[in-house]
Formats: sequence, structure tokens, C-alpha cells
Amino acid sequence: MSRYCGPMEVEATLSAAEQWYKASLLEGRSMFGLGDIWNMESLEGLMTYFVNNLDYGEGNFLQKLEKQLEPATKNTKLLCAEIMWLMLLAPDNIGPGKKRENIESILSWAEQPLPETPSLLSDDVLAGIGSGGTAYNNHRWRELVYCINLFHRLMSLPDSERIHLTEDGSHFAQWLEAVPDNDNRQFRHMLLYLLYPDSFERVFGSSDRTRIIKAFKPEITGNISKLSPYEIDRELTDIRASQEEKYETRQLDWYVPPLVAMWKNTTKSQESTKNESIYQTLLTFIEQAHTEALRTKDYPGTHAGLTMRISFGAGNQAHVPWVGFLAKEQTPTKGIYPVYLYYKADRTLILAKGVSSTSQPLLMWPKVESAQTVDDYFREQLGKPAIRYGDSYVHAVYDLSEILDKEQVDADLAELILEYREITGTQPTPESSTPPATNGMGVEEEEPEYVTVDSLMKDVFVDRVEIKRMLSLLRLKKNIVLQGPPGVGKSFIAKKLAYALMGEKAQHRMDMVQFHQSYGYEDFIQGYRPNDAGFELKNGLFHQFCSKAANDLDNTYVFIIDEINRGNLSKIFGELMLLIEADKRGPGWTVPLTYSKDLRERFYVPENVYLIGLMNTADRSLAMVDYALRRRFAFVDLKPEFESEGFTRALRGAGVEDAMLEKVVGRMSTLNEKIAQDSVNLGKGFCIGHSFFCGGSGTGVYDNEWYEQVIEYEIGPLVREYWFDNPSKAGAIIDDLLV
Repeated sequence: MSRYCGPMEVEATLSAAEQWYKASLLEGRSMFGLGDIWNMESLEGLMTYFVNNLDYGEGNFLQKLEKQLEPATKNTKLLCAEIMWLMLLAPDNIGPGKKRENIESILSWAEQPLPETPSLLSDDVLAGIGSGGTAYNNHRWRELVYCINLFHRLMSLPDSERIHLTEDGSHFAQWLEAVPDNDNRQFRHMLLYLLYPDSFERVFGSSDRTRIIKAFKPEITGNISKLSPYEIDRELTDIRASQEEKYETRQLDWYVPPLVAMWKNTTKSQESTKNESIYQTLLTFIEQAHTEALRTKDYPGTHAGLTMRISFGAGNQAHVPWVGFLAKEQTPTKGIYPVYLYYKADRTLILAKGVSSTSQPLLMWPKVESAQTVDDYFREQLGKPAIRYGDSYVHAVYDLSEILDKEQVDADLAELILEYREITGTQPTPESSTPPATNGMGVEEEEPEYVTVDSLMKDVFVDRVEIKRMLSLLRLKKNIVLQGPPGVGKSFIAKKLAYALMGEKAQHRMDMVQFHQSYGYEDFIQGYRPNDAGFELKNGLFHQFCSKAANDLDNTYVFIIDEINRGNLSKIFGELMLLIEADKRGPGWTVPLTYSKDLRERFYVPENVYLIGLMNTADRSLAMVDYALRRRFAFVDLKPEFESEGFTRALRGAGVEDAMLEKVVGRMSTLNEKIAQDSVNLGKGFCIGHSFFCGGSGTGVYDNEWYEQVIEYEIGPLVREYWFDNPSKAGAIIDDLLV
């Protein structure tokens, strides 16, 4: 349900919006008890003095608005204050105090003090429910024009028609399509969420809305620009429904795990090297800008694969120091580039689409109707021209009188760099980038690939219900064992489950180890290892994996243990027998390890770590699995899928003809029946899996030669092992397969 917003408490805000809807929109009454001001007469005043009389001169938004509304009636000014209250209800990147200050200023033009209505002006009500981003503030006048046009059209309707129209959110959203500038205004999304929180999403920025669709429905990426706001609403609704089904809960939100990692963090990971953030560099840059120091040698030379250039001026500190990010063949004097411009005197930091002022650049940023130059911003917000770099375009603005939001800063830059790369046609290269992220074994990460249950079903032969059951068990127990005979695709399915649990193919968040009889606690958790000076205490693979996961709690990490029943499990796991339990995760369950020097050295398994064990049920040499481990894992049986639709589809897709397909399915199914019926020596756990026939032919031809090769060199030896005490029976079975 869209009403769920993670840890945020939004009921007070939504309740206030509902009061406004009933009192003002339907009955025309003031929310602040100031009379019947929601009417055509008051709205006509706003149309006359503001919408049709826009002021592009000097002064900030409120200064110009006050001047425009000076000849308007008192009721028109009061209505403007209440519209501003409504406009500021949703954004959470503006503090409650600042919101009250804006409303109080407009009321003062009508000589009306701020009313004592705590139910409407309290911190709880004005806390907000989602970010409007810097664009919502920078284009406040455009949002107000849209609001006035919207309400002017709405209040002109007969009461019965207005009531009928707004009773249904879908009907109302479609009606909004006719309001001027509806495609570009964030208030449109805010209003729909405030009035219909169970049907619309609290995603207000157009870029976030499209990024979500690109992440979850990449097949329609090329057509997103053609979709109307209402059509995007429906796509978001459809995506929500699929995710609610996937996670079997309606309590999902786009800005909290697990969904946020599937679209927001992924975009950042494409633009930044692993764990790379501009935030600390930016803080250092801002601090140095207020000194006489000009040194830049200690700053990083690259960021996200782009050359990073920093300038504090030549000889003396510049009035506008900057941090630029340059692709190959782009320079500050003859190119375009993302750039932070720090206007020290105004304590304003602007992330801009930089444009060289010395020479005409060969490339240019795309023209966008709502694009605002730095000079436009200064004139509109500060009533003066920009001292330098006025021709560059604003991407984000940060008021340094408030604390910078690290996540927002990193996300804004990542988004701009993505656009920059598309324009310049560049990607990180070994010469111009920091080393690529690896999966912990020196293997470079692949481009993020989103994984859902639907995409998973294209590659595995297990039916959808069983896959969902596995994922549900994994989320519940945090530990599962996939057990089955050889060739049923245990390791293949394990990796697919891991990616489905993550929501994306993030190899650096998955690791794998194979247990064997010599594998021990020191390899897995911690132990002393020889070095040149003697011995040193080193953390094992799983300890290292948990440390990595603990530093990235917003994302899911999966550790796969192949042949889990081949090791001495009590010896390998040690204290982990306690810590891997689903309800014993997190820092509240820290324990000292065997090699801890004292009680202060403690270890825990993070809540975002999941374990998948793999077990071959046909290995006679293995002892029974420790009962303590059985209690901590859910065990899932995998079986041969020769008769599944997926197996048939895969072989046909590879070029296997129907006659050969029938031969494989028929003969292998008959063989597995014999194995399963031999309950004395074998049984179902020894059946032979389908993957023996899924590895390709080498020549691309799937004929009798291919089939006989698989039987003679792969399945035949297994059959002889199964009936080692009856070679004549084994030989007869192999002959039946080859006849």
C-alpha cells in the first residue's frame, strides 16, 4: 500500500490534507478559519495579479509575489497563504519552521497573524512526506502558477460535478492532464498522494519516477518520454503490485529497503566506484574555500571515472571556487562538465551543468524548457546576477546554512554524471578512472542487471510456486540448504535465488566457498596463519564477508556454501551455530570468537547476510548433517526437471529437435524411476538431473553423437557407481539408454 512510508510518520500530514479536501475544496471554507475564501472571486484575483502578471525582474520569489499581490483583495492574499500551506505540506526537504515562516509572510500582507491552529501548523503536520528536491524550491513560482490554474478550473465546476470528479483518484488524475504545465509540475504528484495515498506514490520528482520504471521495466525505457503523467502513475502501480506479490507484503516503499536498492543505489553504483562518495571531498573543499590556501594536490584526481579538477583561484582565493568532473576531450575552457560552484558570499553551493565561457564548446547540454541558468537562479532567488558562471545550468542547489544531506548530494551528482556520459558517449577507462569495483576476488563487477521472479523464471526449470517458496523460506530463516542428486542445478539455482533476493545481479554482494574434509574454523571464521615473521591472526572468508555487509546494511548479501555436508560442520561453524539463527542477527548478539584477545573483541552476523548451502544427496561418503545445523536451516529438495516446460523450452531453443527431445526425456525418466524404486541401495536422492543435457554440444549440433557422448562419458560412469556391486545390471541399463 502506498500509504506505508517506512519509518516516517505521515498520518498527521495526510489527516490535515483530508481536512483541507472536505472544508476547502468541497465547501470553500478557509482551513485557518478565515472565512469563505476558496471561491472564484479570490482565485480570479490570483489569476489577474499573479498568473497573468508574472514578474521576471529582480528580487526573490516572496519579494516579487508580495509586489504582485499588493493591489489584490484581502481574501485573495489569504487564499494565496492557504495555497502555499498546501504546496508546502508534502516536501520534507523544507523544515517546518521555514514553512511557517513562508505562510506567515503571505498572511502579513493581509494584516493577518499566523493563526493558532496546531492541528494544521504543527511540526508533525509540516514534517513532510517526501523530497521535492531543489527544483521544487527553484521553480516555486511555476508550481504556484500551476496550482492557481488547477484550482481555478476546479472551482469553476458545479459543486456536484467537483465532488463527483474528486471522489475517484484515477478520474481526477486523468482530468489533471488538461491543466497547463501538468507534465512538468511536482505539485501534481504531491496533490494526488495527499488526497489518494492508497492509490498514488510518494515519488514527486520526475527523474525518480522514470528511474523506477527504467529499473523495474527496462523494456519500456525507450518509450518513457512518450508517457503521460497518468500513464506513468499506472506503470508505478503495476510495478508496486508485482513487488508486493514478490515480497508477500503491502508494506513497501520506494525510499526504504528492499526497493530503494533496486533503483536508486544501482544508478549510483553505475556512476561511482565501489564505496565512492563525493560528500567528504565536498566538505573539505568548502572548508578550504574559507581559507587562503590554494593547494589542490591532496584531492583525488578522479571521481566515477571522470577527471576531477579543483580550483580555488590563482594567487588569491576566488570568489567562486569550483570542483569539475571532465570526460576525455572536455576542458573548463572549451567543453561541458558537471561542476560544483561555491558562491561563498551567499553561502550557496550549486551543482551545475557547466559550460565553458572561454571558447564555444563542441558539445552542448540538451535544451530543456524548465532549464534554469545560474544567472536566472540568482536573479529570481537573490535579486542579483551571478558573479560568475551565469551561463551554466542549475542541476541542484544547496543552502549551506543547513547541513548537507550526504545521500542527496551523492544521488544528485550520480544522476548528472549519468546524463553527462550519455551526452559525451564516454565510460570509465583504465587511464581516466579509479579501479573498477570487484567482487572481492579481483573480478570486475558487471553492469547492474535487475532480477525479479519473472526474469528468474526464464532461466530455471523449477515452477514459479516453488521458487517463491524458496525465496520466502530464505527471507524467513535467512539460511536454506538446496539438496538434491547430481545434475539438478543446485549451484545454478543458488546464484539465481541470491540475485532475486537482492533484486539485481550484484556479484560483489555474493560470495561462494566449497567445504571439504580439511576445511576448518580458521579458514571460515578466524585463525593464525604463517607469515614472514611467524604467525598472524587473520580473518576467514565469512568473517570478511560479514564485515563488508555490516558496512552496507541497505543492501542484501548472500554467501553460498557448496558441498556444505562435506565439512566437519561443528568444527567449521563454531560460535556461528548461535549467530546464524534468524533471531540472533545484528550487534545485539555479539560474542567473542575463539581467537579474540579479550571480551571486547566481538563478532556478529549482520541482518542483511543470507546463507545458501548446497548438498549432494547421492554422495555415499558423507555423514549425516549435524542436527544443530538442521534446526537453523530450511531444507529444500530439488529434483530432476526432464518433464518440465522449462527444460523443453531450453533444449528447443538450443536447436534440439523434438524427436531427440522425446528420446532424452523418455529414457532419462525411465532411468530415474528405476533409481527411485531401488529403495535398498539408492532412492529418489540418487536420481540423475537434467543439467547433464544443458551444457551445449560443443559443435552446436544435437544429434545421436551428442546424446551418446553424454551417456557414455557422464551418465554411464555414474550408473556404474550406483550399481557397483551389480555390473551386469549397470551395463544393461546403459545399453538401454544407448539403444
